[in-house]
Amino acid sequence: VGYGNGEVQPQNSITRAEVAAIFFRLLEDGIRSENFTHQNDFSDVAADAWYCSSVSTLSRMGIIAGYPDGTFRPNAPITRAEFAAIATRFDADSDKTPAPFDDIANHWAKDEIAVATNNDWVNGYEDGSFRPQNKITRAETMSLVNRVLNRKPETAEDLLENMTKWTDNADTNAWYYLAVQEATNSHYYEYKENSQYEKWTELRETRDWSELDK
Repeated sequence: VGYGNGEVQPQNSITRAEVAAIFFRLLEDGIRSENFTHQNDFSDVAADAWYCSSVSTLSRMGIIAGYPDGTFRPNAPITRAEFAAIATRFDADSDKTPAPFDDIANHWAKDEIAVATNNDWVNGYEDGSFRPQNKITRAETMSLVNRVLNRKPETAEDLLENMTKWTDNADTNAWYYLAVQEATNSHYYEYKENSQYEKWTELRETRDWSELDK
């Protein structure tokens, strides 16, 4: 979701709390209800924080983890390695064939990065690196989540005119335009003929997630 001012800020970095909220919203309702909690062991996640239920629930499920000092650091930008680790915890039995990056051999998340790479969720750079400690943007996060969910519109014409639009995502030629629109609009779709790409058919009501934070 955006920031209430018509902006979605795709180029901004994304925090650990924001990523927790994204994956919390993607849980099936039954799984979310079964594991729902406001209780956590982090010293910096207050009970009245907007992200408390997201962080607490995913922590209980073992999807996210904190740091050895007992903190979660909800407002810290998330790294490429941390994001890969969270995503792969939903698919722990996938292919762990080592990824061909030259900068992850001794990294704590090398196995998670391998799974994410083998699932085509993440890519490296042309110089052969993965740059696990690089921060990722909101647009990159949306693109990655769409890949995890296999949500792929092909062109702007596959969307709907009455969708939610953003003043800072108006350039249909931007690499992230489709990814942002896909991730910020609840919709029904059909697959295009002989294609892996979707064509939107109708918008769905967007859930008020703040109700779960009360």
